[in-house]
Amino acid sequence: MPIRLGSNVTSINARRHLNSNSADFTKRVERLSSGLRINRGADDAAGLSVSEGMRAEILGMRQGIANATQGVSLIQLAEGSLNEVSGMLRRMRELAVQSANSTINDSNREGLAAEFNQLAAEIDRIALSTTYNDTVLLTGFGNSVSQNSALSTALDGFTGVREVGISGAVPGTYEFTDANADDNQITLEITLPDGTTLKQSVDVGASLDRDQGKNLVATGTTFVANFDRLGVQVTLVGPNVDTESTALKTQAADGGTGGNILIAGTEVVSIGAGATLSDIATSLNTVMATLTPAGSATYDANLNEVQIETSGHAISDTDDLLKLVGGNAYVDGRLEGKQIVIAQGTGGILQVGPNNEASNRIALNIGDMRASGPELNLTGLSVSNLESSRGAISRIDSAILAVTRQRGELGSVQNRLQFTMANQENAIENLQAAESAIRDADMAEEISNFTRSQILTQAATAMVTQANSLPQAAIQLLQ
Repeated sequence: MPIRLGSNVTSINARRHLNSNSADFTKRVERLSSGLRINRGADDAAGLSVSEGMRAEILGMRQGIANATQGVSLIQLAEGSLNEVSGMLRRMRELAVQSANSTINDSNREGLAAEFNQLAAEIDRIALSTTYNDTVLLTGFGNSVSQNSALSTALDGFTGVREVGISGAVPGTYEFTDANADDNQITLEITLPDGTTLKQSVDVGASLDRDQGKNLVATGTTFVANFDRLGVQVTLVGPNVDTESTALKTQAADGGTGGNILIAGTEVVSIGAGATLSDIATSLNTVMATLTPAGSATYDANLNEVQIETSGHAISDTDDLLKLVGGNAYVDGRLEGKQIVIAQGTGGILQVGPNNEASNRIALNIGDMRASGPELNLTGLSVSNLESSRGAISRIDSAILAVTRQRGELGSVQNRLQFTMANQENAIENLQAAESAIRDADMAEEISNFTRSQILTQAATAMVTQANSLPQAAIQLLQ
């Protein structure tokens, strides 16, 4: 090739390869020293975006595990206190049984009453003093079911629902679908703020009897419809179970031959022959609204019955005109359109996942476990005389059952959290492996490429030196 002094093309070519090899050598040194294949966006823009998202999710999962661990600690604290409450309730029951015995007199019962009252006060004190991070746990923690029958219409006393329990249920309005009176199916659904609809159907056929052409919960029995995917448990009762209910309903189609109905012992409502149920409801409601406390009577056109809230007043239907029976008993179809409202409470939400989704949270609910609260309902109990002692036994039994049920729910959530943590650990392991495949350097490959770049850089350096010596040949021609 010609010898030129203006441009040493050979040197330029060697220098270009030297620069390329030097840049690759620098990249290999950076990857080997950091252990990462992607150190900046220029290394792999798409890979950087994916791996950064994975890193954020992994950190969220690790914090979720920490949150779940703290949730377990909270549950253990609450259940430890409830264990002592259980012990005190058993002792109170023992005192009530002892006081219900005729071998002791009221003077003897004074000592029993003193201990009984002190134990009730201690239950309240424990409930108020059981705190986690300055949050009281046993006076109502987490979401709760509204007991206002105007909102939670499923609790109006005429649906057969005696009780609604929640375990991890999200707040909101839940609505029943129970239109078909012969399909043995109850559906409960809720629409979340983001538009997502959660729905579950439960088959109650195995617990229903066929009586007078209707599917109903058998007389004297109870059935729990467990909507487990929603975290709601609905207790349905048959006739003669909810004896504390003050609701009555009619079975007659009309006023028949007519007659009188006696209300509260003094008020008389005259029913004309063949009067419609709607007319009867209007007449009854006019009188009952004047009572203290006020009662009510309404006509349900869908069920074709008069529903009477007696508010504790006696109703005497001596001629059996309306064929009145207890109002709170479940018959297939009675829950259609009824609602349950679950209110947002203080605390009770454990963020165990990395994202802002309902599936990444577990709700924890603890009722008001004070002796004076609605769960235990020990207000007014006394063992100071024989009759009150006998009545206290069944009330304390109900309180023991309430505490036992609450402890069982806490235990189930604790076990759930244990499985959640195990699942998150497994997810972190697999997601970390996926992130590593994208972000981390293959050390064997990088060492091979490093060695190659190192040799090529040294060779290119030598060649630049040789190429720079080519123009010196021109001097030889001038000699």
